[in-house]
Amino acid sequence: MRVEEASKAIRKAAELIEGRFAILVMMDGVEGIFAARRGSPLILGRGEDETFIASDIPAFLERTKVVNYLDDDEMVYIHGGEAHFAHLKTGATVEKRNIEVPWEIEEAEKGEFDHFMIKEIFEQKDTIARAINHDNEQFQKAAQLLNETNGAYFVSCGTAHKVAMVAEYFFADISGRKINVVAASEMPSFEKFVHENTAIIAISQSGETADVLEILERGKKKGAKVLAITNVETSSVARLADVHLPICAGVEKAVASTKAATAQMAVCFLLAHADAAIRRRKKDPTLSLDIVAQSINEGREILRTTASSINDMLNPRYEEYVKEVAEKIVDRSSLFIIGRGSLYPIALEASIKIQEVSYINAVGFAAGELKHGPIALIEKRVPCLVLGDDQETVSNAMELKARGARIIGISPTKADVFDEWLKVPDCDGAQAIASIIPVQILAYHLALLKGLDPDMPRNLAKSVTVK
Repeated sequence: MRVEEASKAIRKAAELIEGRFAILVMMDGVEGIFAARRGSPLILGRGEDETFIASDIPAFLERTKVVNYLDDDEMVYIHGGEAHFAHLKTGATVEKRNIEVPWEIEEAEKGEFDHFMIKEIFEQKDTIARAINHDNEQFQKAAQLLNETNGAYFVSCGTAHKVAMVAEYFFADISGRKINVVAASEMPSFEKFVHENTAIIAISQSGETADVLEILERGKKKGAKVLAITNVETSSVARLADVHLPICAGVEKAVASTKAATAQMAVCFLLAHADAAIRRRKKDPTLSLDIVAQSINEGREILRTTASSINDMLNPRYEEYVKEVAEKIVDRSSLFIIGRGSLYPIALEASIKIQEVSYINAVGFAAGELKHGPIALIEKRVPCLVLGDDQETVSNAMELKARGARIIGISPTKADVFDEWLKVPDCDGAQAIASIIPVQILAYHLALLKGLDPDMPRNLAKSVTVK
């Protein structure tokens, strides 16, 4: 069979396929590989005399930083180091340009660390600073998009969904804006409210998350505006967006997201500051545009201080102390996490981190909900992580301790009720960013103590590119 005949057969078969797909095809009698996509991502990595095909860049980053993206309804024939692109429906040739990913190959190596997860946790002192290094104009443009629409949705999955929940508090507290937060898989129930005056804010580390892409594609058809916050500037989500804010966290290899999550929070924090100023100008047009830059810079200064404090916190001595705490609770089959305000979604994210890598049944909930069910689960020696040191949360911790719980406080100051205390810096509105970091370290050491690989948890993938 000739290449032309094989290509025609693949195009004909693609007409019969319903739904989203990304496929590779090899045929008897034809050298090389065919690939095609509709909906699901496919990326070519172009090395010297070698070509890679994957759904996400980190799969081949150790070998090449040069990529080609297949768009919807495109196919490619790869043979002898060459790649020939064509339209899946018509067979017409498609020209592609090589794109160099702005990541260093060294980022895909562990270096002095035993695992990618702990390496990426320690990189957060740098990645938070990088995330906020955009010029003010980009944040202003993103905030302007929000102010030109009527109603907004955060759409995301997994850890990014918890970041969106944190961002909901940032916007409420900083700019007075209510943004709806919906998991991408649940968004179909709310799409009837999406129209040309709606903003969809997509948060995705890879920019290739299947559920998110599907919502954006349908939203764009209805005229909605898309703001993307991703770690890959050339990803499918970023290319669909009207405005893109890259988080610049560098490659994240561990399945459990750490540095990307805090970088996403930092970007959302600055975006809320930009939105606050534009909303003020909307109410009072006599105000100078300079107040937007001023507001962004105020937020940036808070985050710079936060990054500096995290830098002081992330050291071998601190990690060793967190490890000692992990040793005291590793034998427990379940643990609980409570938080209030923006630390409530951090409690939920903490539960995901611990579940993902240690397989301990960790459950996060709002501190004020204790008496509405969760307190029935508290028994002697059950570990409870308490996020925050405000009076109400400390009071909740006392209720837990009265029922026999071991209280592990994560806060700037130590309360008498804490059996163990993981100190975090006081971060002036950005407390959520600092508070997740000791939990990341705790989850990592719980996994090691149980003999598990924290980089590759069972049944999980780094990028969920299929539904």
